[in-house]
Amino acid sequence: MNYMGAFFDSLKNSAKIGTDEVKKSMRVGQLQSEISQLEKQQNDIYAKIGRMAVESDGPDKYGDLGTRLAELQETAAAKSAELAELKPEEPKSASAESSGDAGGFCKTCGTKYTPGTKFCSSCGAKLS
Repeated sequence: MNYMGAFFDSLKNSAKIGTDEVKKSMRVGQLQSEISQLEKQQNDIYAKIGRMAVESDGPDKYGDLGTRLAELQETAAAKSAELAELKPEEPKSASAESSGDAGGFCKTCGTKYTPGTKFCSSCGAKLS
């Protein structure tokens, strides 16, 4: 019977070690997820700071990156113009006509918004 007691003690000890490993593994996953979220938030802030800097200083100050940004903006504007020519005009809603709100671009981050939008979907800034 001494062997049975030792066997059960060994079994309990193994189960405890397994449980501890599962808890440790779960915590590792949780921490990795939290770190990933924090890094995404940091990158979002860097992007906003960069956007503000370029708007303030102009893209020329940033060398090749500024040049590439200007090229991308020009290409996007050309494609938006082409798209506007291809899409049939949509009738304006009565509220958009009466308020004169034709949509536009967020002054904080440059994201395009549709008529009637109160806050930017990208940065959360209040739209005028």
